[in-house]
Amino acid sequence: MNNKRIYMNNKRIDFLKKAVILLAGSLLLATATGCAKTKNVQFKINSQPEGSHVVFSMSGKKVESSGEEFYLGHTPLRGVRQLNERKIEGASKITLKVMHAGYYDQIREWDGRSFWDEAVEKGVIYWTPKLIPQTSHK
Repeated sequence: MNNKRIYMNNKRIDFLKKAVILLAGSLLLATATGCAKTKNVQFKINSQPEGSHVVFSMSGKKVESSGEEFYLGHTPLRGVRQLNERKIEGASKITLKVMHAGYYDQIREWDGRSFWDEAVEKGVIYWTPKLIPQTSHK
């Protein structure tokens, strides 16, 4: 009976050792692959007229969804987005576009580094475009 108990205790110890090694390996792998360094970026975007739609896009060789637009909301827009610092800095172009029916789109562009500098220095990406009405020629 004692031999069986010792055998069961050894099995438990082996299992716990393997679990600890697996957990430590997982944590090491997660930190070695560089858990994405994300930071909060605050957006404050107004427009004339209000109610315009705002989209955000990034493009570049290091950007997975290059050129894909992400809808941020409508103006007046106040929001915070978590962005990956490496992807932002590696982007060749970052674009904010404000659109409203009956008006020409307004676009603001940065390279990755200048976008990040503005977000950090000012603490916010602030923009108030005045949209130009489209005129119909009759």
